[in-house]
Amino acid sequence: MLSEERVTQTAASFTWSDITFRLLSVFLLIAINAFFVAAEFSIVSVRRSRINQLVGAGDVQAKTVQDLQSSIERLLSTTQLGITLSSLALGWIGEGAMAVLVANWLMYLPLPFSYRQAVAHSLALPITFFTIAYLQIVLGELCPKSVALLYSEELARFLGAFSLAIARIFNPFIWILNQSTRLLLRLVGIQYTGQGWYNQVSSEELQLIIATSTESSGLEADKRELLRNVFEFGEVSTEEVMVPRTNIAAVSNDATLRELLEEVASSGHSRYPVIGESLDDVRGIIHFKEIAEPLAQVGVSLEQTIAEWIRPARFVPEYMPLSELLPLMQRSRQPMVMVVDEFGGTAGLVTIEDLVAEILGDTLEPTNEAEPEITILGDQTFRVQAQMNLDELNDTLNLDLPLTDDYQTLAGFLLYQFQRIPQPGEVLCYQDYEFTVISTEGPRLLQIQLRRLEPLDTNTGEREEVESWETGESSDRSAEEPE
Repeated sequence: MLSEERVTQTAASFTWSDITFRLLSVFLLIAINAFFVAAEFSIVSVRRSRINQLVGAGDVQAKTVQDLQSSIERLLSTTQLGITLSSLALGWIGEGAMAVLVANWLMYLPLPFSYRQAVAHSLALPITFFTIAYLQIVLGELCPKSVALLYSEELARFLGAFSLAIARIFNPFIWILNQSTRLLLRLVGIQYTGQGWYNQVSSEELQLIIATSTESSGLEADKRELLRNVFEFGEVSTEEVMVPRTNIAAVSNDATLRELLEEVASSGHSRYPVIGESLDDVRGIIHFKEIAEPLAQVGVSLEQTIAEWIRPARFVPEYMPLSELLPLMQRSRQPMVMVVDEFGGTAGLVTIEDLVAEILGDTLEPTNEAEPEITILGDQTFRVQAQMNLDELNDTLNLDLPLTDDYQTLAGFLLYQFQRIPQPGEVLCYQDYEFTVISTEGPRLLQIQLRRLEPLDTNTGEREEVESWETGESSDRSAEEPE
């Protein structure tokens, strides 16, 4: 910094043309600093995938940016060198001229001459320092940084060629700086290669970005839901998406083609497990599509058995994650697998369409309009399908029913509470909820009436979500529809 005496000496040695030239140099140096800041932030922050896409399309400017990103250590050293030198030059050139101007302005204060001189000499340097620092930070750092983050692709392509040219000019000096940096880091036990700057985003970070509306505002709600389903796919078990045992439509191993056609007309599926004495005795899988062509030929008897078209079945445990099940089905080329429980009995089945629906949602229109899982009957009163997943029911109606490993559906929860098979009309009161059995089919519960005994304070979100269920956006999973 300049001393008081030096302020006086500098004021005497500077002409107004010198001061004007130095002030113009100040803004030029700030502009140079802004250039390096904008170049650094734009090239580092622009997406590599986007640059690769532009390079593939033949964009020459993008190829320059790609070269700089591949040697990011050289880019950072170049920009840091430019920022440092311009900052030092800014203080060296600008401080003296601006201090003279500030001192001259302070001499116009309405004070006695001796006081004005003391004030001018005392305040000229601090005011000059903070003024230059303010201009440097705002114009040379913050503004170009903000613009570079907003328009990273455009600025990176525009500034890339200049940055690469400067890097080549100062390449020997930059090499010395980089080697010195690595040597000093190695002395403290840090092995730096310059290759880890572009860290891959973790799946957890991507999920957080998708879930945060301010960061994913460019994504529509359905696209965010699709991406969320992709990330959650590996956390879902086979048991959660399988068609349960009670909903399986199967054919006997000694069934005829006529009986198979009747089953297809009745249930509407295209693949069926072939069983022996019971569902626990699965003999294989039959695909109606493989039989359609022989049936079209003249001379095929409908009384012929289906034995020659039965294919081996593959069995998987009910707790296998979908991230393992999908590759297994792809490798084996089996679009349907049987799910077994811990005792080896049939727990359900899974088709490839069930896995696709877990990601895309139930986008396929059902052949027959399915009854919604939740129907609003009145104020705080609903009709619910007993096989509805209890976790989804809690989320949809804002309930707080307990979840355990003993059951996954509303029917399982009620059987757990009753400790027996309830009959239609029986009522169970649990906490603030009243459950009434509407209909059954043998030992199987079909429909339940649910009534909230105490009204919910805020139910706007609940009603909107329930209405989405009523429109048929979610329905019970079933086996594959005919192709």
